[in-house]
Amino acid sequence: MKKERKAPIFITKLSKLVKRIPPNHFKKQEFQDLLRNHSSGFKGEQSLEYFYRYLPKDILYLHGLRILDEEYFFQMDTLLITPSFITILEIKYMAGHLYFEDQFFQFIRTHAGKEEAFPNPIDQVSRQKIHLTRVLEQHKMNFLPIETLVVMTHPAGIIEAAPGYKKANEIVIKSSSLQQKYESLIQKYTETMITQKQVKKLARLLLKLSSSYDPDICELFQVNKNELSKGVFCPTCPHSIMNYAWGKWHCSTCNTSSKTAHIEALQDYALLISNHISNYEFAWYLNLQSSSQAYHLLRSLNLPSTGTNRTRLYNLTPLLEKTT
Repeated sequence: MKKERKAPIFITKLSKLVKRIPPNHFKKQEFQDLLRNHSSGFKGEQSLEYFYRYLPKDILYLHGLRILDEEYFFQMDTLLITPSFITILEIKYMAGHLYFEDQFFQFIRTHAGKEEAFPNPIDQVSRQKIHLTRVLEQHKMNFLPIETLVVMTHPAGIIEAAPGYKKANEIVIKSSSLQQKYESLIQKYTETMITQKQVKKLARLLLKLSSSYDPDICELFQVNKNELSKGVFCPTCPHSIMNYAWGKWHCSTCNTSSKTAHIEALQDYALLISNHISNYEFAWYLNLQSSSQAYHLLRSLNLPSTGTNRTRLYNLTPLLEKTT
């Protein structure tokens, strides 16, 4: 059993917000920067998949767990479970000179002539261990010792730690060192503590406790939903709005035509505005000339609906299964 690594719904929503926020909106750059940072983190997590092939085959991998402990959620990039021990991976995808200093326990990056301080991933993964330990104790599943690693995945990242920063020198590694470091942990934990059946039971518990971070993103960032760009974006030249005529969507810029381009626009609507839409809202949002066009397009999607006639609402949730 393995919790597959999928793009977090927060990144998907953020990408839709960047797409639909007008170019001249005063928060546009802020959202673009935020999306770039979150996407880089996810890219770093994905890049480790290559190195997992060199680890033992009996490891159970869980990705992106987000679990409530008391009043707050904690999140782990990747969890590796074996019958002997658990390993929490905190994964960072950062280029430049990456320095772990031991006086104030700061994590400092120097890149492109700019020096910045970031939250110390060693502290982050240490807190995750505390939370996970507490959760497992609460559910009487605290059978296994827990190790932590900080994995720096960017090929252009240069790691340095203060000589006296023992923890940094012990647990911070590059992706290419994962196999060697994990072998040392296997040598440390030679005793089998639980069966493979119990490993799967533990994984099921953690998956059950885990929930995605799925906020109303417009509300979170205080964006008025009426500010979002309407219409069907051309799949070939995405900044162009398509027109509907003779059963197809047409782009006047590049002459692309499509019968299904409205599906992505409805996915945007479901993620940013509401997962239900009326015939009137459909026509308004897609810039259709008549309600009859909206009616026939909506009916062709075979979406579940509630209500009748003017009060009918269509559920857009099935369309989200087609998003990444």
